[in-house]
Amino acid sequence: MAQVTSRCWCSFAQSVKSLGYYFGEAVVRVFFLAFAVVITAALASAAQEAVFVIRHAEKELRGEDPAITNAGRNRAAAWADMLQHAGLDIVITSDARRTQQTGQIIADKLGLPLTSMNRNDTAGLIDTLSFDHEEDTVLVVGHAETIPGILRNLGASEEIDISQTDFANLFVLTQSEANDPYLIRMRMP
Repeated sequence: MAQVTSRCWCSFAQSVKSLGYYFGEAVVRVFFLAFAVVITAALASAAQEAVFVIRHAEKELRGEDPAITNAGRNRAAAWADMLQHAGLDIVITSDARRTQQTGQIIADKLGLPLTSMNRNDTAGLIDTLSFDHEEDTVLVVGHAETIPGILRNLGASEEIDISQTDFANLFVLTQSEANDPYLIRMRMP
């Protein structure tokens, strides 16, 4: 397996977030997304595919298959705003209602197709990304417990841990010019 170049931009994201107090949150969000798109475009020159991965938005606290909350709908709309210039081709979610609702808001706002897969079928998702969307820029909406495995199976070596109360991570996995997987981890301001 190719050596994975991995960078954690958490401290950068925190610095950018603090800029929001001076320049306004909307300006910082635009800067933040522009930064991600520029980095992704530069890294993706050797390979077309980039995979953006987010966790579903805030969910109801009860129920076997909970829906997203009003805060979750707002977050999903904010993700769509942030990702509108990322060149996404498709949104893939798990079969859980909360990921489908998050993904549907984003797909509708960006005019993208949406497909859902079994949340426990990481191998199937990786095959779908590798064979059906190898030249696409894809947004995957997953879960705190599935995202680390998805990223690992896509070649990321960084240990990823996502708290059950954390809905603000954006992971971007693309290929470097040497075809090595390159992971960028950011946080929504």
